[in-house]
Amino acid sequence: MESNKTIIRPIHYLGNKSRALSDIKNIIDELDPSHGRVYDLFAGSGTVSGFLSKSRPVTSVDIQEYSRVLTSALLSSTDSLDPKVFINKCKKSSLNKRLTNIFESIIEYEKKVISNAEKGDLEELAEFLEEASLIKFNSEYEYSRSNALNKVLKKTSKDLNNNNLNNSLKTMISTYYGGIYFSFHQSIQIDVILDQAYKYNKPERDILLAALLSTVSDIVNTVGKHFAQPIRPRTASGKPKSSITKQVKKDRNIDVFSKFVDWLDLYINHQASSFNHKTYRSDFREALEEIQNDTKIVYADPPYTRDHYSRFYHILETICLRDMPKITITKTKNITQLSRGLYREDRHQSPFCIKSKADESFEFMFKKVSDHGAALVLSYSPYDKKSNEHPRVITIERLIKLGEKYFNKTKVIELSGISHNKLNSKKHLLDRESVSEILLVFQK
Repeated sequence: MESNKTIIRPIHYLGNKSRALSDIKNIIDELDPSHGRVYDLFAGSGTVSGFLSKSRPVTSVDIQEYSRVLTSALLSSTDSLDPKVFINKCKKSSLNKRLTNIFESIIEYEKKVISNAEKGDLEELAEFLEEASLIKFNSEYEYSRSNALNKVLKKTSKDLNNNNLNNSLKTMISTYYGGIYFSFHQSIQIDVILDQAYKYNKPERDILLAALLSTVSDIVNTVGKHFAQPIRPRTASGKPKSSITKQVKKDRNIDVFSKFVDWLDLYINHQASSFNHKTYRSDFREALEEIQNDTKIVYADPPYTRDHYSRFYHILETICLRDMPKITITKTKNITQLSRGLYREDRHQSPFCIKSKADESFEFMFKKVSDHGAALVLSYSPYDKKSNEHPRVITIERLIKLGEKYFNKTKVIELSGISHNKLNSKKHLLDRESVSEILLVFQK
């Protein structure tokens, strides 16, 4: 499954019974009929871990905290959470009341610019989507704003200061992403849920956070409903786009509390198995140094292109880390500002995406899995030269050559989405456009 190579939205596994997942499970079951532990080394949104966990113990590993949270929620169960009770605590909390008062002016301003845009006055909405950011407003960099927007941002920032809530974890989402990715009303609801979730211990906290990740993925107001970049409200010539108004109103009118209750109910009621599952936030090297003795299979789905995938989940990561990250800066035409997407400065890029590091990283993985005596199931998505995709940093032929240094048996299995065919030759008949994914199976 391409959880690390596609747009990541943590709506993922719950109830997912795709043929591709079944094929992966069947292949792993053939390799290990004893149903020993499987190591999901690059777990991403937890799709494979969640599916395999029904029939065998799973160790889920990823360098990202959002991945650990999602897989923990999928592999855990609880009977101590009630969605309606939890959300009532949020609604009645003193933080909710304080933030509602503090953000009242800017919430009303946002409603007004959306209303005006529906009537044909698009400039205010375009400016709001670009510049209605408290972290930008409070930064050292200069931005051009109208007097009206400046005034309401100044008031909100002052009120936050007066309540000791500026630069506070309790208003992190509102400060960083309000106005840009979410409405300010939605942002304070997210902050309130996040604050309440941190009053719980694991695994309940992970389940609450996972439901929040799924919620924000549903409501985020961006093109494609992911976090790679905010909406561009203007054409190349600088004219506001009339097409954005309908989607902005639709996304920003979604009630976070209601959506969260729906997702939390799903997470609580999914049937987690009773196996001894483990979830870790760890670098793949550290994880491979500490493989549990009962591990029979390592499943690996690393990224294969130079794309910096962390753009797609930087907000999810910030929610799970609940920190105040430094934001990357950009310099265009001698103007230095915070990055338009408000990306974390410490965004991770996998060595498997870097051509100069890919060979060594794969060889380390092959050696460690082989030394442990486990089989390796490696997911690979062939490159379609006719598409606009970036080429892979390492070829399938190179992968097999590296793997054969440490394993005696190699098998290539094609997954076409509805079926898979075992290829008897290592010539890999992979030029056919129908091939969406293959598995490379390495055994001692």
